[in-house]
Amino acid sequence: MTEPQISVHFRLTKLDAMQAYTLKREIEGAYFIKREGNVDDQEPGVFVGMVPLKETLFDELNDYVIRQQIQYDDCDIFVEAKNTDGNVAVPRIVNKLLKYIDCKLTYALTT
Repeated sequence: MTEPQISVHFRLTKLDAMQAYTLKREIEGAYFIKREGNVDDQEPGVFVGMVPLKETLFDELNDYVIRQQIQYDDCDIFVEAKNTDGNVAVPRIVNKLLKYIDCKLTYALTT
């Protein structure tokens, strides 16, 4: 049986361009992905920020969320497990971050 590959990120789902570039500059290992808007609705694109979950980044991440006035509905903890066909043990660091930032959890499981 192959062990699942688990990655955990703090995800900010509705950043503007300035917030995305600030995130990348201020938090080690952070990156962003541009999500294109809907042309029919004239909706602008948004940026999705990703921060690998490390306890050493909790204070910086919390400060960023407060300074940028990020709403808790616009972020989550994204747990991705690849090569899984059974139970997945979520890393304890997820529980620790929830003590700092109360946000939802999102799981992506692939076999």
